[in-house]
Amino acid sequence: MSFLDELSFDFASLRRAYGEGLAPSALVKEVYRRLQARHGDFVWTHLVPLEQALQAARRIERLAEQAHDLPLFGLPYGVKDNIDVAGLPTSAGCTSFTYIAERTAAVVEKLEAAGAILIGKQNMDQFATGLVGIRSPAGYCRNPFNGEYIPGGSSSGSAVAVSTGQVAFSIGSDTGGSGRVPAAFNNIVGFKPTPGLVSSHGFLYCNRSFDVPPVFALTTSDALAVFNVIKGHDPRDIYSAAQAPSPAAAASDFTFGIPDRAHLTFFGDTHAEAQFRHTVDLLRELGGTLVELDFTPFAEAGRLVFGSPFIAERHVTYGAHVESGSPHVHPVVRQAIEASSRYSAADAFAAQYRLEELKQLAWRELDRAAFLLTPTAGTIYRCDEVEADPVRRNGNLGYYTYHANPLRLSAISVPAGLRQDGLPFGACLIGKPFDDLTIAAYADRLHRAVGGKLGATHHALTT
Repeated sequence: MSFLDELSFDFASLRRAYGEGLAPSALVKEVYRRLQARHGDFVWTHLVPLEQALQAARRIERLAEQAHDLPLFGLPYGVKDNIDVAGLPTSAGCTSFTYIAERTAAVVEKLEAAGAILIGKQNMDQFATGLVGIRSPAGYCRNPFNGEYIPGGSSSGSAVAVSTGQVAFSIGSDTGGSGRVPAAFNNIVGFKPTPGLVSSHGFLYCNRSFDVPPVFALTTSDALAVFNVIKGHDPRDIYSAAQAPSPAAAASDFTFGIPDRAHLTFFGDTHAEAQFRHTVDLLRELGGTLVELDFTPFAEAGRLVFGSPFIAERHVTYGAHVESGSPHVHPVVRQAIEASSRYSAADAFAAQYRLEELKQLAWRELDRAAFLLTPTAGTIYRCDEVEADPVRRNGNLGYYTYHANPLRLSAISVPAGLRQDGLPFGACLIGKPFDDLTIAAYADRLHRAVGGKLGATHHALTT
């Protein structure tokens, strides 16, 4: 067994290995060896050919020799399969929808310029419609902690690839929680920036008005390193924000909120409830003072994602293919997209007006604390449980996540330990718009206090 077999793919370990003489081209060969060992697990939908990835590695080796600034030097990564890369297929989880992309997403352009190495496209809930990770008719990946359980979606492959040490980080998409729920279920970090801070140019949109590219990584510092590369205004993205994130302002003594008792629910899952209570206790030990926040505006905003005319935004991208009668469209996905037909233009404006009211109410609540702490998901389900009741159980998983993007909030999910049944539990820190760096600082402090392993690997989080 070589040292590559035991190499952790967190950024600190990879940078240390490069400092000791490892070449990116050698790491690429190790990545593809790992992928071959896991062949058939449905994490990837398309791989960059090995020789092409080696060419990319050799290119950055030459650039490094010429003293180019490469903040993500030699870090292997993947992207969700609703993100375009010129010359590669984009399927969005649907065989009949697949096309060869002629453009490259803005985030991929920036990552390549920073020295990261693209490995391929990752599996997903079809048309990014779902938080379960098993709505992929061509085959879906499983939870690496227990294969009977869902991996979380819609960015399922992106999270599993990071958790199992196949890549150092991944880029997903997040409309209602797809950058956070799969992170929680795979014991990794899911960093969802404030909408507009990272360009979504080159993405297939679900809800263009509030879609966000999230980062999956093993640690908060790794996620921030990627965020610092991909953030910034992009005129090609009509929702791109000119404003930068506020400077980090984490304090040793702080106030944090949790949902009020009327809204805090775990859907009967006592393991999740116990782990959340433990997380609250940890934050208190770290200097936090607890307050209850009125979760009413957050919950109502969350219901707008699938229970209002906002669903019509998905129809803009995928409606024609759904209506074509393709047998490759998942029946639950078809049902979700076709639901847009029951809303009028007047309904759409009424929903927009109500959302603006809810923003003011939610932001006012967040003024009372440094951040809102919630379970990333109040429970987790077995695959067969989701198959038996796909709509209700998917909705339960989005209870704590649906609201964040419509309300223009920042959010990050971090590992908060393993439950008594051995499954991962994630805690989500939610901040006001552009508070991304502040909540990340608190999240990093919490993750280090929790400790444990990096993803589903045997590597320990270093403190």
